[in-house]
Amino acid sequence: MKNKLLTLCLFVAFWGAASAQQELTPPKFNGADVEYFMRRLVGEFEKVAVERQIPAAEISPRVAVAFKVDSTGGVSEWRFRDNASEGRDRTDLPAASDATREAMTEAFSRLKGWMPAVDAEGCKTDYTLRLTLRLPVEKIVRKQDPDPLLFLGEDPGKSFYAWAYDRLRYDERFKNAGGVVHVRFYVEPDGKITIGDVAKSPDERLTKEVIRVIRNSRGKWTPRKVRGVPQRTAYELRMNFIPEGH
Repeated sequence: MKNKLLTLCLFVAFWGAASAQQELTPPKFNGADVEYFMRRLVGEFEKVAVERQIPAAEISPRVAVAFKVDSTGGVSEWRFRDNASEGRDRTDLPAASDATREAMTEAFSRLKGWMPAVDAEGCKTDYTLRLTLRLPVEKIVRKQDPDPLLFLGEDPGKSFYAWAYDRLRYDERFKNAGGVVHVRFYVEPDGKITIGDVAKSPDERLTKEVIRVIRNSRGKWTPRKVRGVPQRTAYELRMNFIPEGH
């Protein structure tokens, strides 16, 4: 009987704690939910990264953080979380780079306007937020590079592929040849083309055809510029050839 009573008491205590946790209203940022704050924080990080010209290789693509919003709306205990953290702060992510930590801390310091969490009785209370953020590395790189490589005045990811596809001769000569051809090449500062290496190809004849088209693109590229000076820029072309009947 004592065991049953003890079990019942433990269940009631656990249920009461769980219910109180469920009825706790998380803190709000400028009247909006935490997801809004996460978007603002990532956006502010983007600004800081561009301002500081942080290289893409030094930006961690995902980062986990934690901090406490106290009952007055004040913020404290800002910290980064990773696979070396303990307790509830532990996550599968590796430690963020120093550059990422510094920029994220700066971004966090620029955002003000927290309203505290509220418990079931309507009382303001402390609350710890643990967030995982995905950082827009490619977008940051594009903003840092205002004079990117162009083909026919447009993004080569679209314009060059369409142009090359229209000019490739994939005819009866290649009826039994199929697969991915992957060629690396360089657009020189004067717009000329230098073939780098063939990373992958199922057939030497297909390789020659793709290289022929790449060479014919000479003069149609606008080299990438840094501070107005044209730069040698690497580019890669991947084409997948599928023989008829396959």
